[in-house]
This record gives sequence, C-alpha cells and structure tokens, in this order.
Amino acid sequence: MFDSLLSLLAFSTLTMAAFGLGRPLWRGLRLDEGDPLAAGVWSVGLGLVAAGLALVGLGLCGLLYVPLVGVLTTGAAFWGLGQLVQVRVRRSAELDERAGRSEPLLEREEPVDEADDRPEPGPAPWVLRGVLWAAGLAAAGSLAAALAPPTAGDALCYHLELPKQFLIRHRMVFLPYHDNSTFPLLAEMWYLWGLALQGGVCAQLVHWGLGLLLALGSVVLATPILGRPWARVVGGLVLLVPGVNNQMTAPLNDVALGAVTVLATAAWWRAAAGGEGRRWFLLAGVMAGAALGTKYVALLFVPALAVPWLWLAMRRPQRRRELLQGAAVVAVVAASVGGVWYVRAAWYRGNPVYPFFGELRVAVSLRETKPHLAERDGYVKETLPESKSPLGRSPLALLSAPWQVTMHPKLFGGRGHRLGILPLIALPGLVFCRRLRGLGVLLSVAGAYVVIWFLLRQNVRFLFPVVPLLAVAIAWVWAELRRFAPPARAVTAGTFAICVAAMALVGLRRAADAWAVVVGREDPETYLIRHDPTYPAAAMLNRLGGPGTHLLSQDYRAFHFQHPVTRESILRRETGYDRLIRSPGQLTNILKAAGFTHLLLAEVIAGGAPDNDPTLRRLVDAELAGPAGEKLWVVSRYEHHAPDGVVRRYRLIELR
Repeated sequence: MFDSLLSLLAFSTLTMAAFGLGRPLWRGLRLDEGDPLAAGVWSVGLGLVAAGLALVGLGLCGLLYVPLVGVLTTGAAFWGLGQLVQVRVRRSAELDERAGRSEPLLEREEPVDEADDRPEPGPAPWVLRGVLWAAGLAAAGSLAAALAPPTAGDALCYHLELPKQFLIRHRMVFLPYHDNSTFPLLAEMWYLWGLALQGGVCAQLVHWGLGLLLALGSVVLATPILGRPWARVVGGLVLLVPGVNNQMTAPLNDVALGAVTVLATAAWWRAAAGGEGRRWFLLAGVMAGAALGTKYVALLFVPALAVPWLWLAMRRPQRRRELLQGAAVVAVVAASVGGVWYVRAAWYRGNPVYPFFGELRVAVSLRETKPHLAERDGYVKETLPESKSPLGRSPLALLSAPWQVTMHPKLFGGRGHRLGILPLIALPGLVFCRRLRGLGVLLSVAGAYVVIWFLLRQNVRFLFPVVPLLAVAIAWVWAELRRFAPPARAVTAGTFAICVAAMALVGLRRAADAWAVVVGREDPETYLIRHDPTYPAAAMLNRLGGPGTHLLSQDYRAFHFQHPVTRESILRRETGYDRLIRSPGQLTNILKAAGFTHLLLAEVIAGGAPDNDPTLRRLVDAELAGPAGEKLWVVSRYEHHAPDGVVRRYRLIELR
C-alpha cells in the first residue's frame, strides 16, 4: 500500500513539473486564456514535450543521472505549484470584481469564442452524469491495474527496457542488437522520467495520465464544435474505449500518440478551420512534432491532414495564403521538435524510418557483405507484408473494415486494443443528422487516415489517433436524438446507455487481478511470477550473476534483468553464429568468446501462441547430449502458465 502511495506521489510530482514547464510556454504564445480547462491541458501537453526534449538533451550530453533528474523535477514541480496558485488567485480576483459590478458569480461553462451554431440544448443531466460516472469507473479500474508492477510484453522489451539502459549508462546509447533502440522514443523519455523518480510503476502511471490527457484533449477539440457540455461527453466516450482504457494500464505508446495527436488536431482546427489566429499553427507544429517523436504511425497523419487542408485552401481563396503559410510553419516546427529521432536513426541505421522501407538497401548490403545471410529465407523483411493486412487491400475489404475490426479484433492486433461496438452502431446515424460546422473537417481527416491505415498496416491500435474524431461524431448523433420520434429516441438512447455501462464494467474489471498487490495483500514478486514468464529466471540470475554477466535470451522481455540481455534472434540474424558450428562443443566456445555467460531458452508447449525459433534450443540440446555437455549447466528449469492459457517452458543455462 505504501509503495502505491509513493508511486502516486511521484506521478503527481511529475505532472506538476510538466505543468510548471508548460505554463510559461502557453502564456508566451498569447492564445486564449478564457478557458481554464483548455489552458491547463495545453500547459501539461507543452510541458511534457519540453521535458521530453530536455531529457533527450541530457541523454545526448551523457547527463542522465537520477539525482540530477530528481532535482530538476522538484524545482519544476514547485514552480508549477506556484503557477497553479497564481492562476487560482487571479481567477478569484476576477470573480470578486464581477461580483462588485453585480454580474453573475457563476463561472462560464464555455469560452467566449465558442461557435454560435453549437447544439442546443446540452445533454440531459442523466446523460452527462452517466457518461462521466462510467468514464470515472473505467479510469479507476485502469488506475488500479497501472499501480501493479509492469508486466506488458512490449513494455518489458523496450518501452521500459530502453529507458532503463539509458539511465544505467547515463546517456542515450545505440544498442546494435536492439531493433527498437533507434525508434522515435519521446514517450520512452517520459517513462525514463518516471523510472528516475520512482520506478516502473511510476512510468506505468505516466501512460495512464496520458490517457487522461487524451480524454481532456478530446474535450478541447470538441468544445468549439459541440460546446462544452457535449464536449465533456466526448471526453468520457474516449476514456471508455476498451482499447484506450486497457493501454492506460501499461507503459506502451499508442495512447501517448493519441494524446499528442488530438492536441495537434485541436490546434490545427482552431487555426485552419476556425480561423482563430496563426499562432495556433505554431502550437499545432509543436504537437505534431511530438507525435512524430512518439511513433512512426504519426507519419500517416501527415497526408490525412493534408487532404482537408488543401480542400479548405480551395474553398477559401481569401485565406489560401494564410493556410499555405500555416502548413509551412507546422512542417518546420514539427521537424524541429520530432526530427531528432529520424536523424538519429539515419545516423546509426542508414534509414530514418528503420526498419521500414529499407529492404532493398538491406538486401544489397547483405549481398555485398554477408551473402550467407542474404540467402536466408525471411531475413529481409517486407515493408508491407501480407500478414499485416488480414483484410487484403481491395475496395470491398475497405467497406467491410468497420465490421471486421469491431467484431474480429483478434485479427488486427488483439482484443485488448479493440475500439468497442459504439462507433459501429452510432456512426451510421450521421445519415439522419443535420450538418454541423467543423464536423465534416474532422471526419475527412479520420476518413483519410483510415484509408491510409487500410493500405499500410491494419492494426487496430494504430487507429487510436482517430478515436477522438469519431467520438465527436458519436456525440453529435446522440445530440440529434431529440429530433427522432419518441420510440426511436428511447430505443437508441437505451442502446447507447447499455454500451456505455458495458464499457465501464470492462474497464472496472481490469482491476480485479491487481487489487491484491496494490493494497499490499500480495507480494509484488508473487504477482510478477504469475504474470511475467521471465521473472523467475530474472530473479535467479540477479542473485547469481556478477559484474560480467551477459544473457543471451530467446525471450524478448528484459526489463526485470539487472544484467545486459541480448535477443538471440537478432544476434543470429546479424552474425549468423549458428552457421559457424560444425560439431557439438563449438556453441559454448563461440558464445563465450562473444561475451555471453548465460542462456535463456524459451519454448511454447501449449496454448497456440507463436513459438520462438528453435535453432538455439536444437544446438543446446545437441551439446548437452554429447561429451561437451559439461560446458552447459542448467541453473533453472520451469514452466509458466499464462492467464490466456499459453504454457511456456524456460531453461536458464550457464556457460562454463
């Protein structure tokens, strides 16, 4: 229980530090200050970008020391607290001044520059309260799960492992045997921040907080289109999306991408569609750069935004110059903020978007330097493999995509990332709705993005950036129910209510397995043994290993190991060590010469999950069966039964 409170305290300090860093930047842009919620959201968003870039700077200079990060964070947090107090004092003074002039003391629900054609009246009280309560329950469930020790596979592979390595080495190092080490890593720098302050749980809470930022950013996006009351419904709907709520429990990067993307879209809409000032283009550029620094998927949003941008320029010739200048501003600022990751990848890999769109260069290089690897089947990856496009790429498949993605999410990356059924049942209702100013622009962005997604990588979690845009459309359909006949209105409203309640229960259920460890009734180590199949091996090696310990692992999870870990599949791909072995006994000599002291063999024996390449297991078993078997000592052997029914067998082996 104390550990959970400590993690929450560290996360709160980090959030206040982000606010402290971003508030002066927001005020420096001299944009609208009339909406306290929007000002707070923009301040935190800008602060996170500034903090991420500052950590990148420290990493490039070799200054990633935990005490230094802690001191800087504490100073920024106190500064943010002072800024927050100042905001409250100023607002109280404004209210007192209005009261002295006999003006109403009620705070405005919406900023003064709201659109005049927003839907009136607002949602019924039971609708607004119901959605917000449901969203609160779902968020509480994901919070409890986020307070448990991190066990998500990709998080243990690189979202947390890379920041851990950067902190150990005090700099952003290039790891040649880690494919992800040259990916855009802005979100991972935020997780590094959490690791430096408290540990893996704080880093996990950062992604949970980014889920809240995604929901609040959706409110900011929807407010000038729907008005603040309906915008709150939009925020609640975004928080209830099962995939979003699920990812808030682990330090991944899809929700992080959605958070910065929705802020970029909100700023772009205010400048391009709303015509509210060119400074919004500058803010859109900052957030677009943050999106580019978070995940390669953000590149899909560039052409998606270009389509409505060009349409607006064609329809509004009097603003054409302003829109084209705004495009240039966004491009330059975004490249300045997010370009460091692409330059870094080009420097180390020769490809700014490694490993994508590089198969020809890799194939030529292999034929020249490693012909034995170039001949290996499957070594040169395809940029657009058919396995990543389960629908195919025909027009008919595109039309069936909404149904397939909703009803069969397992084919598109897993049920844990599903969008829920609400978009499928609500969006067709747009046919019966009146036209709403600004909504068409958002839907054109979403439509262009979905088409590009369909043509490239059909993974449902890559659709998170359009979730807020679809939520605005769903809220508009809900608002238009008042024009339906009473029976149809009752049936539709009841369907919406059932869907919202079901999504809330799904989110709340996520806490079922985490409550015991969160409140202290279960030991964190016991929890990790149940959920992380590599943790028993990590605990054993952490106790037995010394300064020179280096593990060669068939499993991709590495975060809980205190010693260096290299993935066997990448080592074999890069060196072809297995082709150098001509007789039993050579394996140990070759691996020891490469600096390895231990092996971790992993094998799926039940459950239907994909198995690891058996090459290393075959070589080890051959050596164990021969006279050179004494060079290999099996330190630990165990089986792990995952909650999804997958059974894996592990062997930790020491090289003698």
